[in-house]
Amino acid sequence: MKKTSLSNLSRRRFLSRSTLAASALVTGAGFRLAVSARAQSARSGNPLRLPSDWAGDLLTVAPANLALWPGYSTAVSAINGGVPGPTIRVRRGQEFAARVQNSLAEPLVLHWHGLLAPERMDGHPRDQVAAGQSYQVRFPVSQRAGTCWYHAHTDQLTAEQAYAGVAGFFIIDDPAEAAFGLPSGNHDVPLVFADKRVSTSRQLVYAPSMMDVMTGYLGDVMLVNGTPDAWLSVDRGLYRLRLLNGSNARIYKVALSDGRPFHLIGTDGGLLPAPVSATSAMLAPGQRLEILLDFSPYAAGASVVLKSLPFAGSGGMMGGPQQGTEMNLLRFYVDSTATGNATVPAVLQPLTPLTSAQAKRTRVFTIGMSGMVHTINGQTFSMQRTDFSVPFGDVEIWEYRNTSTEPHPMHAHAALCQVLSRSSTASLAPEDSGWKDTVLVNAGETVRVLTRFDTHPGLFVHHCHNLEHEDSGMMQNFQVLPPPSLGIQRDGASVSLSWPGLEQGWILESSNEPNGVVWEPVTQPPALIGGRWTVTVTELTGRRFYRLVKP
Repeated sequence: MKKTSLSNLSRRRFLSRSTLAASALVTGAGFRLAVSARAQSARSGNPLRLPSDWAGDLLTVAPANLALWPGYSTAVSAINGGVPGPTIRVRRGQEFAARVQNSLAEPLVLHWHGLLAPERMDGHPRDQVAAGQSYQVRFPVSQRAGTCWYHAHTDQLTAEQAYAGVAGFFIIDDPAEAAFGLPSGNHDVPLVFADKRVSTSRQLVYAPSMMDVMTGYLGDVMLVNGTPDAWLSVDRGLYRLRLLNGSNARIYKVALSDGRPFHLIGTDGGLLPAPVSATSAMLAPGQRLEILLDFSPYAAGASVVLKSLPFAGSGGMMGGPQQGTEMNLLRFYVDSTATGNATVPAVLQPLTPLTSAQAKRTRVFTIGMSGMVHTINGQTFSMQRTDFSVPFGDVEIWEYRNTSTEPHPMHAHAALCQVLSRSSTASLAPEDSGWKDTVLVNAGETVRVLTRFDTHPGLFVHHCHNLEHEDSGMMQNFQVLPPPSLGIQRDGASVSLSWPGLEQGWILESSNEPNGVVWEPVTQPPALIGGRWTVTVTELTGRRFYRLVKP
């Protein structure tokens, strides 16, 4: 990946390029409105659009003109005709399969952000396909339920393509969550926030200067699910809001305009052990939060705004959009006295914390600047260079030291992590709880996380999720080394399993499915026989599948 410069950004003045302008106007494609026509006509702003659920098989990324603003045609890059794209829902334990069709006039690859996908399915920039080409994605989804997403991850084009609309929700469902009695149906609402710069003709402007590349591209117009000046009609019940920061660079401090608390129930990697009451929460690019909002304190006819509170932040051009600016996100109108049956549960999903005592090593990543470009350990990204290797299954501490004057949301593919500490505070905020895949590292701050790569071996990346920083080279390749080879010999119902004796600390697990959600430890202790750790088990109930994991 080359360093971004003004010369190779000067061509990107408007997204209404000839390939986009040639497409037909689509009004409301891929969306549904959760509001009556009467309510829609009586209010300023625009009723929130909800992305449709994906029907399966094909994901086509193509130029389109959409009526994001009434009476205007806005050029975008749509997925299956919508911005954002359709919401993909997969039940835990099922296989996800899709064909991605690139109908743009440039290369494309999609990344399944938050999903633990195999190496060649993950969306590494090396796997991008040329204009007009397609590729197949297929992998099992075995991880816990959560709100993930998918977006462009193309070499040096991630920022521009995501800004143009190449993104959508990917929700992992688990029937076991029904026991918590969380809001569902039209009380379960996905919300993706994306700030834009907009011309007088309602075109999305993407024209980053060198200063924009340094700070990240910030807008002053808010789109929620592609809806400007959005509002949502609600009743007096409990709502589950899935919040996704789909912005290139903007950080949000999410709160209600009247200061009422909400309950934080989930972060990037799924539900927390229990709801946490909060009056605000930080949401950096790439991150997700799940919150419960209770509208029962509001009378019918009342309204309240979900907004981003002002905070001290660096970034932005003098006279232009700034980081930390107060912004309205979404207005709620309480239109019904119905309250529903959902209540805030006392407990949620148990979580087994990693501990620093488990860590085999600490890796230090110094995130700084070299000239006008952000770097990791003094280097910018090279597609051909592998920067380090990670042993499969080992718990590690990753220490991010931000020596720059800009905040950096750091995102690692192929694993989740738990925040261990921040140098700026003695106690972590609720939004740092649970399993994470993107961690905000503020200017001058050191953040330590615990992580373990125990799902797939292969080549992956970690990078800053400020997309201008990523495209200008703030990314590294790393190799997850494979686990030791497991030898299996069967003799009737007797199965002998072995692995090299030099490989220490591995535990043998079994499941009745090759990509099982539930894996059980094999209780027989291994014996060192002929230089190999060996376990012999008896299978009386049919075939089983085995794997080696680190405790």
